[in-house]
Amino acid sequence: MHRSAMALCAYARVMMVILLLFMCSVSATRAERQMYFSGFVGTMTENRWHDALVPGRVQFADSHLVGGALGWDRQIGDSRFRYGFEAQLAVHFGRQDLLELTVPVVLRYVPEKETAVRSIAAGIGLSYASEIPQVEIDRNGASQRLFVHWMAELEFGLSDPNRSAFVRLHHRSDGYGVFEVDAGSTGFVLGVRHRF
Repeated sequence: MHRSAMALCAYARVMMVILLLFMCSVSATRAERQMYFSGFVGTMTENRWHDALVPGRVQFADSHLVGGALGWDRQIGDSRFRYGFEAQLAVHFGRQDLLELTVPVVLRYVPEKETAVRSIAAGIGLSYASEIPQVEIDRNGASQRLFVHWMAELEFGLSDPNRSAFVRLHHRSDGYGVFEVDAGSTGFVLGVRHRF
C-alpha cells in the first residue's frame, strides 16, 4: 500500500474513534457542554511550524487573516480535560486573498488552580482553502486546497469568567504524507472567546 494511502487510513481510524467519543457524549446534560464563539486576527510566516517558535528565525510573510470560530466542548468524566469540535472561517489577505474553512477536533486541558492560563489546547482536522494559498506555493513550489489542519493554543482568563483571550499557532500542511503535495504554512493568531 502506498505511504500516503496508509497515512490516510490511519487518519480515518483516528477520526472514527473521535466520532465514537462524540456519539457516546450525546446523552450529556446541557450543564456538561459549553458552546463558544471566538474572533481572531493573525499573520502568516514563511517558516515551518517548529522554526516559527524560535524568535530569531521567524520570517513574516506579509499575509494576514481575520476570522471567527464556533465551538462546542465538554468535560471528559471527572478529569481536567475537555474535548470538542470547532468550525473556523478565516479570510486571508495580503499576499494571498482566499477563504479558509477549518474543522478541528480539540482536546483542552484546564489547570486545577486558577492562574493566568485558563487552558492549553491542541486540535487536528481538515483545512479547505477557496484558492491554493500563494504563501505555500512561494515557499514550497506547489500546494493544494485541502490539507490537514492543526492548532496549538494557550487561553488566558479575563475579568469576565465567560470571556477569555488566546494565542494560537495555526498550521495547515500535507500531514507528513497524508496528502501527496509536500507543502504547508504556519501563522500566529490572537483572539478573544465568549462562552455561552
